[in-house]
Amino acid sequence: MKGKLWFVLAAIAAVLALIIAIVAIVSTGTGPRSHIAATYTRAAHLDHPGDDDNAAYTSRKLPSAVADDLTRRWEPQARSVDTTGIYLRYPDDAVIIHPHPGGSLIHVMEVERAYRHYHGHVSSAWGWYGYSRSEGFRGGGPGSGK
Repeated sequence: MKGKLWFVLAAIAAVLALIIAIVAIVSTGTGPRSHIAATYTRAAHLDHPGDDDNAAYTSRKLPSAVADDLTRRWEPQARSVDTTGIYLRYPDDAVIIHPHPGGSLIHVMEVERAYRHYHGHVSSAWGWYGYSRSEGFRGGGPGSGK
């Protein structure tokens, strides 16, 4: 009888742990994109035209506070800051945070598109980021180190 009781208690504990894990994943999302969508105000009229993967949001917080909120939860692969804003690169998405009247404007977009759009602001911090056929080209000629 004691064996059955421990088995039932273990099964109940496992089910509760699974429910807690599912709730945690659903409520916090799986990355910066879902967190931003759940936390900040959607501003579709501020999306970049012609980019269906770009989503704009606004916040009453300063750009540094928005960036701190995100980087506490998800460490970016690269971060660039200049007078125009804060640029965070994650594995799949980039988050660009600009000052905006009353707070911040937050753009979430694919990394490749963000790199092309904000190249002048992120190239030194993000390094070379591209998918062109020429990215593997190392030059030629004498003394090129091949």
